[in-house]
Amino acid sequence: MDRDIRRRHFVAIASSQYDDPAYKPLAVDAEVQALRTWLCSPELGERVFTPAYQELANNPAKRAVRDALEDPPAGRRWQETDAAVVFVTGHGVTVDGSHWTVLQATESDRVSSTAVRTADLISWLKDTRVQHLFLVLDQCFAGQTTGEVAAFDQNLPGTWLVLPSATKDQEAMEGALTGAVTAFLADLHAREGASYAGPTIPLLDVRDFLDEVQRKLGEHQRLIPLPGSQQSGPHPCLPNPHYRPTQTTTVQAQRSDLALPQKDVDAHWEPRARGVARSDDAGWLFTGRQTLIQDLIAAAGGPAGATVVTGGAGTGKSAALARLVTLSDPAFRTRYADQVHKVPVNLQPPEGAVDAAVLATGKTAHEIIAQLCSALHVPAPATANATPSLEEWIMSWQQWLATRRTLLTVVVDALDEANDPQTILTAVLALLDPTRQRVRLIVGVRSPGGDDGTPSDTRTPVLPLADQAERKLAAHRIGVDEVPWWHEGDLTGYAASILTTTPNSPYTDTQATSVAQALAAHVGTSFLVTRIAAANLATRSAPVDPTDPAWLATVDDGVLGVFRADLHTHRSDPEDRLKAVHLLRAVAFARGRGLPWRRIWPAFANAVADDPDRTYGDTDIADLLASPLGGYLTTDTADNTTVYRLFHDALRTTLRDHWRDLLHTPTTP
Repeated sequence: MDRDIRRRHFVAIASSQYDDPAYKPLAVDAEVQALRTWLCSPELGERVFTPAYQELANNPAKRAVRDALEDPPAGRRWQETDAAVVFVTGHGVTVDGSHWTVLQATESDRVSSTAVRTADLISWLKDTRVQHLFLVLDQCFAGQTTGEVAAFDQNLPGTWLVLPSATKDQEAMEGALTGAVTAFLADLHAREGASYAGPTIPLLDVRDFLDEVQRKLGEHQRLIPLPGSQQSGPHPCLPNPHYRPTQTTTVQAQRSDLALPQKDVDAHWEPRARGVARSDDAGWLFTGRQTLIQDLIAAAGGPAGATVVTGGAGTGKSAALARLVTLSDPAFRTRYADQVHKVPVNLQPPEGAVDAAVLATGKTAHEIIAQLCSALHVPAPATANATPSLEEWIMSWQQWLATRRTLLTVVVDALDEANDPQTILTAVLALLDPTRQRVRLIVGVRSPGGDDGTPSDTRTPVLPLADQAERKLAAHRIGVDEVPWWHEGDLTGYAASILTTTPNSPYTDTQATSVAQALAAHVGTSFLVTRIAAANLATRSAPVDPTDPAWLATVDDGVLGVFRADLHTHRSDPEDRLKAVHLLRAVAFARGRGLPWRRIWPAFANAVADDPDRTYGDTDIADLLASPLGGYLTTDTADNTTVYRLFHDALRTTLRDHWRDLLHTPTTP
């Protein structure tokens, strides 16, 4: 929808001064400016609206309105692929059963000759065939247009949103609708305004917009869109100012689910923007773990069959798969050609080695097979039902697969974090290629235990899911935390890179090496513990002594120890620390892809706190997300809203089962 729009226009028809004393002056400039500030902000990027017919915003003549909207020059006519916001403000009157937009030169005893019939204005807009329109009629009695529009031969497009400020018999409170919209925009642009849609959703939902504007209007004025108006779902004329595109690096759509985060790529390959000097090598993102990466490349390019990639929590399984997927992507390799060239040839998968990649976290079997089919342009199954069944999706997939002449490589990560992993394993993954002749399937799944300081997952069946996947798929198994794929030196390099490339880190290369070696010797096989511990050290004012027993004891406590130390670093006040734990713990109890912010996250946090004297709201969440502790969360999209989840499952276990231990004072210097 939004991607198909070629041009976006903002038009204000605003009359503040009137020649006829029957119409008192109105203050409308601030209202126009509020909408222009929102819609025409350069920060909206591709979604920005361009002011059109700006002369209409300052007491326009009737002819100017007609020339602009009734019969504009051919080169300025709007098309189906345009989107437009039209804001009409000023006096409105009802005469002879019609609603009229009063202009500066309108004469109260000659309205039909000197004003613009509002239904005509809507008809002119309809003739443009513009498919996406947001029309605001902030005028008295504007609801009168309801009956007039109903007499049109064709209904308004269902993608229009037309808001009259009052019913046909109601005299609108002066500027009330625009004031309500302006008040909503003020809330929207605040940090707390991210609760409406968040950073992953480009457009606001019409229902959220209408509900909030109605709340601002209060009981004295009822907001009733014209019949036929879009009443729910995203609308191109309601851009979300908090949207931040491309959180993963530039890759083609079929691989974006498992691509490395853009911030991780930028951290190494755009060092000059951070004021550091390292820019002459491939960096930790694409070095180390040589045997593991080489075997993954071999699995992606070898004969058909399955490979199961296992490892305890935090052992770098997902990072290695993300590296494989990202480096195989043609768009990524083109954008970063010079840097990719520096990666050793034997650690580079061939371009296009991975055909499709799926992150299973929070997804159902239906969602995973549908995503694979969409990514690879498999025809959707014909069905008599509202949506295809799982069996129909699988049949469509297998029929399409039978027509291919080349092998297909599919990567599915985080099987253990999916919604019903057993069904996905048996009813999807095992049926992608029953003959094991056409698909190279690589599946990432957590194995029990690990060296992250958390206990084994007692929820796993007698036979762990990783073992079940190995047997069910007749798979070759790669254990990333086992010999020959595991090397302590990889942890040392990872930690040293964080210590030396983090902005304002106090570590020299020599100091970083010493601390990284000590850290690697105490974290077992956990990249997760290494990441949290090194990131925390890099934010301190002075380097830590690598032999300090108090610091080493913190590292020996695994995720709990380093997470607790980080909490105390960034939340020295016990009350603030408890607040952060409650807010993060609320996310830990979320299922699926994550927790929505608006109304849901505060309710979860208050339930987790279970304290009548403690209430959390949007400001508390905004403060958390703006702090370093916001880095423990990652965003996703579900039901057209941004959802938040902890960036690693081991953090969820710690917050759910050991949260009180996080509040204790750590034994760090």
